[in-house]
Amino acid sequence: MFRAAFPVLIGILVSVVLVPGCTYVRTDSSLPDGQQDPIVGVWISRESSRSTVYRFWENGTFDAGSHSVDIHPRYIYQYKGEWKVRVSHEYVTEGPHIGYGDVTALAIWRDLTLVYEPTSDTFSIPVYQNQVFSRLSHDPDAPLDSPHAIMG
Repeated sequence: MFRAAFPVLIGILVSVVLVPGCTYVRTDSSLPDGQQDPIVGVWISRESSRSTVYRFWENGTFDAGSHSVDIHPRYIYQYKGEWKVRVSHEYVTEGPHIGYGDVTALAIWRDLTLVYEPTSDTFSIPVYQNQVFSRLSHDPDAPLDSPHAIMG
């Protein structure tokens, strides 16, 4: 019995060692050299009562803020954290989100899905209907008041 089971056991052990070594699964989702992810840069959404700016860096971090368009602007929210590619042209952001109310601030941990539209070079956040972000610059560190920020 042992003599018959021994070759089968050896065969199983060899296949366990060899098969994973012969399989290639790409786990690196990075882009080719010299090509940055399309979400990297500075983005803005302008609405009648507020402006919202997102900055995405290549290292997977982001910073966002929204303020009123009053003569004396006030923050509506601040949001920063990490972003990841979920699927092609869809991203998820995650981090602390601080909303500023009339009386007090409220801090929560939040994740949002962003959908990038390559034909118009815009992105939207599906839970915020009708809010579209346009690119100001491919450089996430570009100042908002520079010509470079507008020209990209």
